[in-house]
Amino acid sequence: MHHQSSTTGRNQRLATLFIWLFGIALNGCGGSDNADIAVNPPPVQTVPQNPPPAPPPPSMPPANLAVPDNRTVSEFRVVLLGNSHVAYNNLAGLLKHLLQTGRPQARVHTQTAGGAGYLDERLNDKVTLPLLTQQSWSHVILQGQKYSTSGLYYYPIDAALYWVALAKSQQATPILFPEHATSGHKTEGARVYQLHQSIMQREAACLAPVPQAWESSLAQWVDIPLHMNDGNHANQAGSVLTAMLFYQVITGNPADQLPYIADLGLPASVQQRLAQQASASLQQYPACPF
Repeated sequence: MHHQSSTTGRNQRLATLFIWLFGIALNGCGGSDNADIAVNPPPVQTVPQNPPPAPPPPSMPPANLAVPDNRTVSEFRVVLLGNSHVAYNNLAGLLKHLLQTGRPQARVHTQTAGGAGYLDERLNDKVTLPLLTQQSWSHVILQGQKYSTSGLYYYPIDAALYWVALAKSQQATPILFPEHATSGHKTEGARVYQLHQSIMQREAACLAPVPQAWESSLAQWVDIPLHMNDGNHANQAGSVLTAMLFYQVITGNPADQLPYIADLGLPASVQQRLAQQASASLQQYPACPF
């Protein structure tokens, strides 16, 4: 009986050791790029090394048209294509406040597009294409280009090229919206900006220096946080900074000349510093080719 008990205990220890080693082997076998897409990532995602190309759009618009200059229109009609980075804090509403304040003589309409979030998913969502072609827009803001936060994967830019070309064919000014970096990832913003530069080099567009404005603001003013607690999305101050960038890109008027706007929900001193940062960033990184 003693010998049998000793043998049983040894077998149990060996089985436990085997399970432990097997678990280590499994955990060491590669894996997905955790939260690889910083723009509104799904809870669990495995990203292939070479993602399949996006489905072809319904019909290709003319390529390489000049960027329409709509800074002096009498009616600003701005549509924002994007995901949660556009929806949080009602970026369209913030932009409308700025436009109405800085250009009181102009009519202003801003709208967040429905449909899918990412630009490639919008090709066949049956919402975005009719929205852009059946209504008149002065400016189209494009956010939602997929990218790898780690830099290990490549995502096609074909959909972004299509939407930029389509906007220009409709006499709208396309404005690329590269996302700010997630909190604590300083190199991410530059990588996202460079990705959008590659789009602009293929199909001319305006490019808002959102990552640079955020990085400079966070470095200068530690008392003005720009991220929500999730470290990804913008808080109210972050959204106002982004909206101020778009205000200046759309109108050509310096954001730092805007008066205090109580509806933005920020102290006058904070608004002033954010506006100064928006104008300084656009002076260093001009957005449009006109």
